[in-house]
Amino acid sequence: MTATADTDITVRDAQVRFREIDLDQPFMISGRAITWFTLALVDVVATNRRGEAATGRGASVLSVPWSWPTSRLDVRGRDAALRRLTERFAHAALGAEPADPVGTWLRLHAAVADTSAAVEDVPAPESIPRLAALLCLGAVDNALHDAWARAAGRPAHTMYTRDHLAHDLGACVDPTLAGRYPGEFLTAPRRRLPVQHVVGTADPLRPGDAGGEWSLEEWLRRDGVRHVKIKVAGRDPDADARRIADVHRVASARTADVMLSVDPNEGYPGPAALGAMLDALVATAPDAFQAVAFVEQPWPRDSSPDPVAVREQSRRRPVLMDEGLHDPAQLRHVLSDGWSGVVVKAGKGQTPALLTYAFARARGLFVTMQDLTAVDAALAHSARLASVFDLSAPHLEYNSRQYAPTGNHDLAGRQPSLVTVDDGVIVLAEPAAGIY
Repeated sequence: MTATADTDITVRDAQVRFREIDLDQPFMISGRAITWFTLALVDVVATNRRGEAATGRGASVLSVPWSWPTSRLDVRGRDAALRRLTERFAHAALGAEPADPVGTWLRLHAAVADTSAAVEDVPAPESIPRLAALLCLGAVDNALHDAWARAAGRPAHTMYTRDHLAHDLGACVDPTLAGRYPGEFLTAPRRRLPVQHVVGTADPLRPGDAGGEWSLEEWLRRDGVRHVKIKVAGRDPDADARRIADVHRVASARTADVMLSVDPNEGYPGPAALGAMLDALVATAPDAFQAVAFVEQPWPRDSSPDPVAVREQSRRRPVLMDEGLHDPAQLRHVLSDGWSGVVVKAGKGQTPALLTYAFARARGLFVTMQDLTAVDAALAHSARLASVFDLSAPHLEYNSRQYAPTGNHDLAGRQPSLVTVDDGVIVLAEPAAGIY
């Protein structure tokens, strides 16, 4: 391992601001309606050991319904607590000894439990969940990676090697990966990314079902998307199977090679309920079953179902950990717990995204990238990261075009091809210095 590198940075200044993004229509997930969210934006000024300075920007969606679904605090109170925690992480990054951003993330993440518990106005003994804290740290982490690479004058994806990182995968994730670094698992940047369309539990499928908003059929006709993510309620396996079959009928009428994924958002109590849904789908719509590429986090994030039962369903269709993953240390248990693989989210931070992806690739796990309703810099970051990952399902989740298109107004002015879907894909610019 490299003890120090001349690209290590010291943070001289950090500024945090927040944008409240209103959705054009509610986004329904497992009975919860998302109508707005906060976008955290962090700017850091950093100097490396060579004396080169740069300003980096990081963004993350502080999604309360997704990351902190239950609390004695109302949604506004939880959102305020996440804003304060983001500011605390930014302040904690200031003035430390020079380090690469992975090293800084490891230091800050070690304090997640203590820091989240100490946030003001959170009623004891309640604390901010680790997943929510990870989103707060993610905005800071992304800014650090951006400043680090900008100061070096290089695209960030070219720097995840022993020449620039003090910690290898053995130190960060699993001792058996000693001597290996995230960079060896990255690919040449793709310029064209297929887009994944999201169907919420209440979204209309056909024009006659719509109450003013666009239907799935109209979206697919306009954008030519071939990847569709289906949110299901997770309360009635038979009803979920019917919904999946109905979505498949609409989508397959537009394209013969549609790829589906299913996200119950923790709605099923355990593997048996997922199995009942898959049984119903096989019985009533076998073509739709064949089109399902994977299932995301079917049961609650804090549950521990029997690995044998999990593995039984994973053999039928890949079952991926998402909300349950809040610490790279958990990755070593993914296979033994029966999961097929993992979901990567840029909003959790560049560091955990890299560590999760590299571990999955090293272990032959199914890995895909999903994200929250990412807008502006958060969308640009997610797209760039997806472009250098060799994903089992290679699409970019881009649901802000459906629910919060005005949040991408500034991004459209800077990179119009990044927000414009044509024949199912968006087009990225050549990589520049930083994470974008």
